[in-house]
Amino acid sequence: MLEMETTDVSHQLATEFVLKTSENVFVTGKAGTGKTTFLRAVQKNSTKNTVVAAPTGVAAINAGGMTLHSLFQLPFNAFLPTKQRVPSNFSNIHSLFENFKFSKAKIELIKELELLIIDEVSMLRADTLDCIDTILKTIRKNLQEPFGGVQVLFIGDLFQLPPVVKDDEWAVLKDYYDTPFFFSAQIMKESNFLNIEFTRIYRQNEEKFIRLLNKVRNNEMTEDDYYLLNERYQPEMLSELEDYITLSTHNVKVDKINQAQLQKLEGDLFEFTAKIDGDFNENALPTEMKLQLKTGAQVMFIKNDSKPEKKYYNGKLATVKKITKEEITVQFFDDGSEFKVEQEKWENIRYNYNTATDKIEEDVIGSFTQYPLRLAWAITIHKSQGLTFEKAVIDAGYAFAAGQVYVALSRCTNINGLFLMTQISPNAIMSDARIVDFTENYLSREEDLQQQLPFQKMEYAKKQLIKAFEWSKMVLLIEDFTEFAEEKKIPEKDDLIALLKSMEKKIRELKQTAATFSVQLQDILNHLDKEENQTLLQERVLKSIHYFGEQLAKEIIEPLHQYIISIQNKKGVRGFLKKADEVEQALLSKLKQLEKLQFGDSAFYQGSSFFNFDTTVISEKIQQKPEKGESHRESLRLYKEGKTIEDIAKERSMAVSTIEGHLASFIPSGEVKIDDFLNENELTEIKKVMDKFDNLQLGPIKSELGDKFTYGQLRMAMSYFGNK
Repeated sequence: MLEMETTDVSHQLATEFVLKTSENVFVTGKAGTGKTTFLRAVQKNSTKNTVVAAPTGVAAINAGGMTLHSLFQLPFNAFLPTKQRVPSNFSNIHSLFENFKFSKAKIELIKELELLIIDEVSMLRADTLDCIDTILKTIRKNLQEPFGGVQVLFIGDLFQLPPVVKDDEWAVLKDYYDTPFFFSAQIMKESNFLNIEFTRIYRQNEEKFIRLLNKVRNNEMTEDDYYLLNERYQPEMLSELEDYITLSTHNVKVDKINQAQLQKLEGDLFEFTAKIDGDFNENALPTEMKLQLKTGAQVMFIKNDSKPEKKYYNGKLATVKKITKEEITVQFFDDGSEFKVEQEKWENIRYNYNTATDKIEEDVIGSFTQYPLRLAWAITIHKSQGLTFEKAVIDAGYAFAAGQVYVALSRCTNINGLFLMTQISPNAIMSDARIVDFTENYLSREEDLQQQLPFQKMEYAKKQLIKAFEWSKMVLLIEDFTEFAEEKKIPEKDDLIALLKSMEKKIRELKQTAATFSVQLQDILNHLDKEENQTLLQERVLKSIHYFGEQLAKEIIEPLHQYIISIQNKKGVRGFLKKADEVEQALLSKLKQLEKLQFGDSAFYQGSSFFNFDTTVISEKIQQKPEKGESHRESLRLYKEGKTIEDIAKERSMAVSTIEGHLASFIPSGEVKIDDFLNENELTEIKKVMDKFDNLQLGPIKSELGDKFTYGQLRMAMSYFGNK
């Protein structure tokens, strides 16, 4: 069950639908209704192969995921959902795959994806979502189901910050879309999805203030409402306010306020420079690269405390009490307590599919380390999204985007802690009528959701049960392992190949038997309304678990394990052992899947594992004893320290070409930048020659280009275009 401290019915329903059905879900709600808390809890509790993404870099970092553009290699121009010719500055279904080649790892990731979470969906454009749908359907070879069969969870408040669409783009896009918002995407009109609204307000508790915010949100303000709101315009009070934060519309205003206040303070100015390791987009920094502070500076924490004590949260205000080059001590506004601030780390992640665990895993490719603080006499309304303040001055009289006034006002916990820098006019409160129409007419009713849930849970449970007896992945796993082994110099190789051929034969037999059983199983599942079929389901599945579990353990895993044990101490086998361990872990994952198989909340098998050997010894040995030659990361580390390729080659007693090959392997992940080795014109020249050859081999390409480029540069280019 989802670990959330809430009894809210809408939260519980959303949880059940996301984790226990295949339904696409849009979770919305006013500011302060717990959407971010819900996201964190889903991430923690999902057993599905899950990826989190967001439309912008900052939103992605805050959500603990990737940008949608990075995840799906989206084009940066607008997308038109058509196969017809389109203007050259637009993409369509055909050009999408002509200009972008997906790496093997990215294709594998997309194929194994089960749950895609898109946060801050208010900023997601309709054409971008259709583009994602096209990519998912094409790569997964599933054109019938929305998003190629991937379940999608959308989270966000449409009344907050809208998608950015240029006028010249919209002039073309409007022929395909009613609005720029994600719900106008063609795929959303063609498919069913649930719209669940969180209604319980956790940020505010004043009924009068909550009603006022709802009217701002829905553009329903009356003359009396404007009078009530503008009572908070008290210019004579502004100069006397202490411990308040100003929320403004523009960066220029915010920077001016913060710098002016900082300069007023006496004492030394201290500057703290952040540390970037690996790949971290400098356009998505969570705080300043160079943080300037003085004693007395008003600051805001911009991250939740990662330690168990939870001394601070994102948005908590404080004053710098003591500062040195090595230490920052602050005093919290709320209780006056003092706290020594330590640096925090933000991670830039990449998702990878692990065949051994059959899970999508996070791979940290970069990090940003800095004190989790920013000057906070003022911040932009945009950056205030998701934060909570007890005391705030709102400068939103010149709001330039729909939803800005609502975002600013809804950051406050109560109306008495709110002051206006200028009066709010009807022109400043902009709410898109198309959003109002969508939320009023398309939100799912709670009683309907309650009625749908049991059926959808049952359908999902049936799919998962059928999936458990699918053996195609296991067949491919053993086939690939056999090919790998045949190319390796391994002790007692003939015995190994004979073993693997035997495993191949057995796994194919299991696949064939499972296919026959799946047909029978599907028939039973189709008629579960009959009581005798419910009993039959339990009997047949339990019998099958015993059969497949025993066969897999005794005939496949155990012989492989014994071979691994027999060669573990021999020389020159670490590379093979690593691969063999991955295969063994994948087979064990399949076995555990069978042993833990359940239908709804009821488990079928209650006995001990069919395989009881300790497999961790080998895994630990592989991790502890790295061999020479498997040293790509070491080359990368030295390169990140600023050493040249020639220096690294000399230090490591390796050829320059070897080091170049090491670094080239990190270009797809972005850990090494292609710009460091080749400019745009050079890349274009190499690409033209590459396109002449069906089979990309260095020799012919080098001959065509002559001495203009080194083999190392060509490897870099091939790695780059392979990823593109």
